[in-house]
Amino acid sequence: MTYPLSAIPTNMAGHPHRSAMRLDPYWDGVWQHGSVAQWASREHLERMERAGLAGKRPKHLAVDRDVALDRVDQQWQAKLDLLGVLSSWRTVTAEQYAAFSNRRLADSHVARALGDMFALDLIDTGSLWTPGAAGDAATRARMLRPSASHAFDQLIKPRMTYTEWVSVTAGEKFLTGGQYDRHNVLTAELILRVAEHLPVATALGERQSLMRDIAYRATGTDVPPGLVNSQKAGDAVIVRGDGIRIVVETTASWSKAAEQKAFLWAEAMERRPLSESGFIVVFVVSDRTNAGRGSRRSLDAEVRKGISRAVRFRPGTVHNRTAERMFVVDWRDWFPARHEVSDDFLMLSAQRPSGPAGAWEDVSLFDGTAVRAPQATSSFTAVAHYAAGLRLVPHQLRRGRQAQNLSDVTLRRFGFKEPPHLVIDPFSGAPRDELTRGYGATAATKIPERLVY
Repeated sequence: MTYPLSAIPTNMAGHPHRSAMRLDPYWDGVWQHGSVAQWASREHLERMERAGLAGKRPKHLAVDRDVALDRVDQQWQAKLDLLGVLSSWRTVTAEQYAAFSNRRLADSHVARALGDMFALDLIDTGSLWTPGAAGDAATRARMLRPSASHAFDQLIKPRMTYTEWVSVTAGEKFLTGGQYDRHNVLTAELILRVAEHLPVATALGERQSLMRDIAYRATGTDVPPGLVNSQKAGDAVIVRGDGIRIVVETTASWSKAAEQKAFLWAEAMERRPLSESGFIVVFVVSDRTNAGRGSRRSLDAEVRKGISRAVRFRPGTVHNRTAERMFVVDWRDWFPARHEVSDDFLMLSAQRPSGPAGAWEDVSLFDGTAVRAPQATSSFTAVAHYAAGLRLVPHQLRRGRQAQNLSDVTLRRFGFKEPPHLVIDPFSGAPRDELTRGYGATAATKIPERLVY
């Protein structure tokens, strides 16, 4: 059966940017002329203005750079939220940013933050193909990506605490520039829908989906020489409540490079069984909306043939079959129409070539019998708590988690075993050896807000 997004349970009830209210980036016809949005940076827009090619700027792009620089510290958390989202997901719609961070685009503070970031060359702004769109329609089609500039390192990083830097970058270098607009937006939309409607522990982006980390380092296995410096990665990782990592490969085309990647995933699966490595891979076929299905030359068929070849070449063992860990699903099977979902999505069902003679079988990725939990469950589920402070994680999946106290890391670097505090009360002369208790008018010592992860 299929259901409207508005009719299924949501953890964003009433939010103006929940999935039922956002632009549907697959079905709304915004990719009719390619898979790239129309982009503008501040410098690009100024050149067009000098050439007489640009009309009057919209209000959100008209902020003077000097004004934005004077208030770079204002709306600080909203700015960090966007940088955290872009650091991992690379390209998102403005609505998706708001959904990730639990913000509202109509909020004047958010609007000012976005305008200032554009003026400071921190972000580029773009638009999807929506002829004649204005007002709310134009806002829904608005796109955001990191600018190809040094503004982050020059303006933002020097002002960040260590905790803020980790929350934005997840400990990685902040990448500038954007790419693969349709691919990135669809991946972000899938993760937002999963976070809003399905019972998962957490979800992470491409930067946290590196093959060498997911398949090798996370399990203490030596990384093959060819992957040590490789950037091969999934597009996202969904983490089940029991720690199983579902690596998402958003697949809009199939090539020799894509098939080689499937072979590498299968090779990694051969080295460690699911009970020890704890990961599976699902290829989400994201063909054009009007593309045919079922023919021998359809994208879905090409992907399935490629996966079948990979598991035949790297079959694993009788107790560790790679065919049981490689899945394929078509976007239209999960989301058959605009703002609609199917039972397959609610069960996160896909197909794997694990039947007799490689036949494809339907399996729910939530099924703990078909996809068993790893043996050392606690070490695999810890990721949800460690990720609780990362701004790339949808806000719902950060709530209620025990985030790590990263202020201790900073203190240790400067030689402190604990936060500096009064050891002698200046009025009574009594020793203060209890850090968590206030004394008289003096409150207990607490971690400053900007050091809280």
